[in-house]
Amino acid sequence: MATSFYSEMLSRQTKSLLEEYFNVRLMDEAMQCVEELKSPSHHPELVKEAISLGLEKNPPFVEPVVRLLEYLVSKKVLTPKDIESGCLLYGSILDDIGIDLPKAPNNFGEILGSLVMANASDFGTVEEILMKMEDGRFKKAVLDAVMKSVSESLLVAQAAKVEACRSLV
Repeated sequence: MATSFYSEMLSRQTKSLLEEYFNVRLMDEAMQCVEELKSPSHHPELVKEAISLGLEKNPPFVEPVVRLLEYLVSKKVLTPKDIESGCLLYGSILDDIGIDLPKAPNNFGEILGSLVMANASDFGTVEEILMKMEDGRFKKAVLDAVMKSVSESLLVAQAAKVEACRSLV
């Protein structure tokens, strides 16, 4: 019971701090709020919620989500593993979300591509996400957006993983 209450409280606080960030876009304040949660095990859920809440906005907040996640990784508040786990959580529900938010797969791909460019993620994570997805159109939209968001040199450097991703769509 206590664990459920604590989890629910963390979830509410996470959504609240993310909504506040999306309204005022103060990254230092958002970072302080994340640190005050004192719950590193909740960080993947925070990543998933940031993506989810950001992409539900109209228009979608792709850039603010990317900036926040990159900033939190650069300040070592989040780890690349948190980013990977949170993106996997979001990717695992994308087949359902994409029905209501048809641009979500493309927007998620843009976020992933930007995180790959910032070394906060890599094509191994993209591959894992694509494996979890079932809808072929959504897989293609995600991968196409990732590919457009990364540099040619990065595509060459991670060529084997890029090909593994291409083989999944």
